[in-house]
Amino acid sequence: MWQFHLTAVPWELLDLACVVAFPLLLLRWARAARGWLLLAAGSWDVWATYSGGNVEGMLLTATLLAARLLWPPRPLGRAAIPLAAALVAFVVLAKPFYVLFLVAFGLVLLLGANEPRRATLRSLGAVAGLTTLVIAGEVIRWGPVLREDALRYLAHTLDAQWFVLPVAQQTPMSAWNRTPLQALIALRLPAVPAQFVAGLVWLAALAVSAWLVRGRRLSFAPAFAVAFALLYLGRPVGWTLVDLDLVVGVAAWPALTRAGRALLLVGVVALLLSHWAALVATGLGDGLLLLTLQPADRPWETWLVLSAAWALVLWATRRLTSRDPATVPSQDAASGAMTMGSLVTSSDRS
Repeated sequence: MWQFHLTAVPWELLDLACVVAFPLLLLRWARAARGWLLLAAGSWDVWATYSGGNVEGMLLTATLLAARLLWPPRPLGRAAIPLAAALVAFVVLAKPFYVLFLVAFGLVLLLGANEPRRATLRSLGAVAGLTTLVIAGEVIRWGPVLREDALRYLAHTLDAQWFVLPVAQQTPMSAWNRTPLQALIALRLPAVPAQFVAGLVWLAALAVSAWLVRGRRLSFAPAFAVAFALLYLGRPVGWTLVDLDLVVGVAAWPALTRAGRALLLVGVVALLLSHWAALVATGLGDGLLLLTLQPADRPWETWLVLSAAWALVLWATRRLTSRDPATVPSQDAASGAMTMGSLVTSSDRS
């Protein structure tokens, strides 16, 4: 930002453009109704991310664009590969743990039946190679002082984090970090074992996801949602659950019955209201809840919401796809007509 001379106003406009672009592009590529924009507009997670000047909105939008450029058929042909690599490099340089999304999405691409595996391997290999070159060039450009600082930080990352403190010493901000790593530390696991267990949890979730999507002909929305849910399950730091409800809701909606849709909407609205309630409680002087009602020592939202989102996306993906490569998934046809108030059941769509 400093090198591009971005002052406050251009930065805010760019950030706001990305915050708005993410739901609009997602709904367009999922062929979903614009009514889903209400979730983004009414989310304190979204507004907290934007008002805090966080780069998350830009990273999510760049990740969505990169995923779409990798998805067959590629909208820009051969030009999609270098552009996707540039976006991936930008995201990974800003927050390296976004590699979790890229690994998961690449695995979904490889195991799905959307295009020949050899073509997918060539595309992913090209993107990985170009991304590595861009990142290497950037690290060289840093110079020896910045490189040394970066390596020192990477070698002692946990030592610099407030969220790995014992529960009794944690600040109220620890409750905001709704990640499995933070939840394991709340169970009084030391930081290093907690990091190891969190990694195993993510790998197990990745393996289950890979097994369930293997050989299935996916459409973009559920494939993106699977990787998105895995990103939230694996990331070490996450103050908000920004756009998780939107991504999961759009992907799962066509697979749900009338009762299931009603239950999903009730759960999502309840979660949104709980986050606004945390903001109101903070304004009234009731501690520093701000982003969530969950306490640091009882991370119910982490375990319940993240696990439910991941499980729902996988269930919907299985429901909407077939193992027959020649069978077009019902998601594309169903999504075009779906609305927030639709009462069409899965059997009717079939």
